[in-house]
Amino acid sequence: MLLKQQIEELKNKTFDEPQKVYSMYLNTDPRDPEQQNGKWKIKLKKSLQDLAETTKKSDSHEEKNQAKSIIEKVEQEVYDREPDMQRSFVFFGTADEELWFSKMLHIPVETEFHWEDQPHVEQLEKLEEAYPYTGVVVMQQDSVLAIETEAGTLLDKTLYTLDLNTDDWREHEGPQGDDLTQGGAKRDEFNERVKANQQRWYKSLASRLEKKGKKHGWKQIYLVGEKDELERIRPYFQKPIDKMVNKNILNWNVSHILAEALEDE
Repeated sequence: MLLKQQIEELKNKTFDEPQKVYSMYLNTDPRDPEQQNGKWKIKLKKSLQDLAETTKKSDSHEEKNQAKSIIEKVEQEVYDREPDMQRSFVFFGTADEELWFSKMLHIPVETEFHWEDQPHVEQLEKLEEAYPYTGVVVMQQDSVLAIETEAGTLLDKTLYTLDLNTDDWREHEGPQGDDLTQGGAKRDEFNERVKANQQRWYKSLASRLEKKGKKHGWKQIYLVGEKDELERIRPYFQKPIDKMVNKNILNWNVSHILAEALEDE
């Protein structure tokens, strides 16, 4: 389900007293000077302590029990995922887990916490508008990785490799897309044939990518790779390219690629 649809569902979630929702936007960006040395952990700890203190004064024993439960569950959720933490973490949840939304993002957020009868989705809506469904096309001669992302989350990825036996691009979906060293053309053979066939190869690839984008609903297309290579393929796209990142990073892991591609200029 696309994030836009998830947001609409979240907006319709309202709970009756004494049921409450804990909403959290946590900036965990290691490149942010204000987050150095794990300062986000201090902010999270203080928020949970504040929640515990506030609910102690509540007349509702049920709310107190909910707060105690959600504090434990949020701590578990965050610290279990800490090794894979990216630039931010967004969470909405109830103590009974009737509502449970947990996402790590490759884009920054403003840290904020809420304990109310419905999830605070305003900041998430703004993120979805600023970072809509995007195809990030990462190129490196005979290998191309198409990453689909929305609001800094990985949705899907597809690897294309040039097969000189068929003179066409082979598509690899799923886990095999993690191995970027298999299936590509042999380097010497590729270099020998590139001048004669590059125009046709790039035209075919651009057409295939745009068809995928149209089918999946891409709102934007980013190109990532060596500057000369990006300039050569760019004219074959019918729609304007929204952003070009001139870096050879195909062999990076997907999380690092997204972080680089979505970096604000």
